Amino acid sequence: MSLIADIKKSKVFLGHPKNISNPKTSQYRLWVVGGMVVFDPVLIEEQLKLWKKIISDTKKENKEVLVICEKSLYKEELEVLSAKAWFHFLNHKVPSGVLTNFDTLLSRIRSLKDLRSFVWSGSFDSLTKKEQSMKKRELKKVEQVYKWVVNLRKIPDLVVIVDGQHMHKFVSEIQKMKSEAIVLASSDFNKRVDQHVIMCNTNSLSSLSYVMWHIFG
Repeated sequence: MSLIADIKKSKVFLGHPKNISNPKTSQYRLWVVGGMVVFDPVLIEEQLKLWKKIISDTKKENKEVLVICEKSLYKEELEVLSAKAWFHFLNHKVPSGVLTNFDTLLSRIRSLKDLRSFVWSGSFDSLTKKEQSMKKRELKKVEQVYKWVVNLRKIPDLVVIVDGQHMHKFVSEIQKMKSEAIVLASSDFNKRVDQHVIMCNTNSLSSLSYVMWHIFG
């Protein structure tokens, strides 16, 4: 099956309703059907091929890759893909400033490691049941956010942002830092669209799965 056929089958080429779509994305429109924007599969194919190569080169050089994605529907598959493709990711209520104030992120990672060490130590056993319960709840809360970046050692060399409009604060952070990034975005994206964007259906599990597995596979 061709790449374009896969794009169509996975519904990657479907955008948002035209009335909430941004004119900045019009260059990627093929047409509007029933009020819905339809992206040009040929342009999506070009973007996928470009970023598959860039990510492949980045991984060969053992550089740090971070994915930022708050899509709960994609959480489990993101964990599977991360284990296979070796990247870090933030998925749960991602705090803003993790990139522009990277030292804060590193301090939170250290706090998580310290808390884990304490819970696994003999000192934890000396606490009362109530105190143990509180510490476990605290650990669970922190792990929800930082568990998958615990081995991140430096500012990532490449950042992948899933749903650019929803995560617009992080897109702005990336633009300030001038870091290399790829943004998965739909027709509602209100920032300048350039070669660093993959236009796709950001509300579909099949679409996100196809795009992410393709560029990281």
